[in-house]
Amino acid sequence: MTTTLLATTPPLQTFSHKQVAAFFFKPELDSEGELTGYQTCKSCGKWRKHAPKNGYTNLVTHVRSAHLSFEMEMRDASAAATGTLVPWVSQKASDRYAWIKWVVEGNLPLSFCESKETRRYTNLAPVSVGTLVSNMEDVTKAVERSIGLDMPTEFGLMFDGWSHGTEHYLAVYACYDGPSGPCYPLLSMAPIMDEPDDQLGAEGHLIAIERFLPFFGKTIEGCKFIVGDNCSVNKRLANMMGVPLVGCANHRLQLAVRDYLTPHEDALEEIQILMRKLRTLKQAAKLSLFFVWYLYFIRLFFVQDQNASDARTASGHTLVLHVCDAEALFYFRLREFLSADDEEISDLLPSRMTHRKLDGVLSELRCVKSVSKMLQSEDLTLLDARDLFDGLLEARPSMARYLIQVAFNTYLQMSNQNVCVHYTLAPNADIVHSPEFEAAVVKVLAGKQETLVDDEAVILEPFLQREVPPNASAESPSEEEGFAEHILKRRRISSEPPTYKLLRSIPPTSNAVERLFSIARAVLRLERHRLSPMTLEMILFLRINSAYWNVATVDSCV
Repeated sequence: MTTTLLATTPPLQTFSHKQVAAFFFKPELDSEGELTGYQTCKSCGKWRKHAPKNGYTNLVTHVRSAHLSFEMEMRDASAAATGTLVPWVSQKASDRYAWIKWVVEGNLPLSFCESKETRRYTNLAPVSVGTLVSNMEDVTKAVERSIGLDMPTEFGLMFDGWSHGTEHYLAVYACYDGPSGPCYPLLSMAPIMDEPDDQLGAEGHLIAIERFLPFFGKTIEGCKFIVGDNCSVNKRLANMMGVPLVGCANHRLQLAVRDYLTPHEDALEEIQILMRKLRTLKQAAKLSLFFVWYLYFIRLFFVQDQNASDARTASGHTLVLHVCDAEALFYFRLREFLSADDEEISDLLPSRMTHRKLDGVLSELRCVKSVSKMLQSEDLTLLDARDLFDGLLEARPSMARYLIQVAFNTYLQMSNQNVCVHYTLAPNADIVHSPEFEAAVVKVLAGKQETLVDDEAVILEPFLQREVPPNASAESPSEEEGFAEHILKRRRISSEPPTYKLLRSIPPTSNAVERLFSIARAVLRLERHRLSPMTLEMILFLRINSAYWNVATVDSCV
């Protein structure tokens, strides 16, 4: 009978030697502030010799022998510390935090933690996929509680839909005022069709929103406005909720550009057909003899072959805005290298009249490009969006009627006429759901509350910052002076303009949701299509809301 002796695996250390030494010891300095080579225990005051870069064995040995409950003391300090918690969390929590951050921020598969190559080249303690997912779920719940405590009872919602495969996701952000400015945490990105009787209409959107708000301790009654595309579903949802809908300003601008380019659709179609031909292998090889880097633009802009119907719908803003996004107009740079003697492209070259027409169109769209890029900023308000559109109308009066159709009322001085034109909301301009609300918000943000008409003041009533009057008593003679001061103060407060909440946290666009969809496409790459919607939502939730969790959050969950 043979006896097999197995070496026992030493238990994992809760804290590293460096963390223990830094927590219990401080260096001793001489009269000149230089290191003496000794460390003093903060708990008992004993000295221990410690040379730099020689390890912490001497210090840790003292702690283990003299302070048997040192791990409990350090854990208690981790929960009660008010400053940085990074040096005092357990080694286990630090490793798990690193794994979660690595997988979430690096867009890596969950099985990355079990890869042999990964474990070979990392010093992190190994962890299984099941344990990692379990820790991520616990951190997600902790972040939900943190966001719920940070959110006020009254807030707004910004959302949009995204289809991938057979699933249609609804991404929802919260909008509210935080101590340091507007806050926009991600609340949910889950499929709308969660139950067999769910629908994709406004009713389904409302059910989906009511389904996840309780996780944050909130109800649908606390929502005061919604931000989204100017579509019929969102308008009906706003009517069902009884709140105003702020249409995406970027969506309005794209619709205006599409309408503006409709008369030039034939010319754009000619350019698109030519570009399809130029990206073939033979023609691309010819162009590479002149400028190699032009091939990058060809592959970038025209790598996807579109059919005729796609060209009619996309040639408006997609093609031209892509061209305008380059440093110089792509087609006009290539034109001098395209020979009319080439039989393959001679019939596809635009005429001189078409060339001049496109040159004029693209010149006018340079202003649109600048406004579109500015609308991508994260700190814009409704007032900023109004100013951008007013400036665009002033520079390009020819686009006025298209922006009027997207319901932006403005006063501007026409550059080619000496007359002031007042553009009002046309009766058939039904793209804007709440024009009175947007106009009222712009007035308040501009500091012109006194110009609010009665209807606008009523619309902003739910956003009014109400002051709670103090309970002053005039019964005691000693309080007579305080009572008189209170009367005068109340008169001064009543004469001041009212203040409103949440207005600065209303985003003029839903670009944040579009960026989320771009991240989701990168996460759901070709080899990760089997990722479940719940896991996808958890990964995106932790990635977008990274400011709401840290290593201390993981320490409280593991």
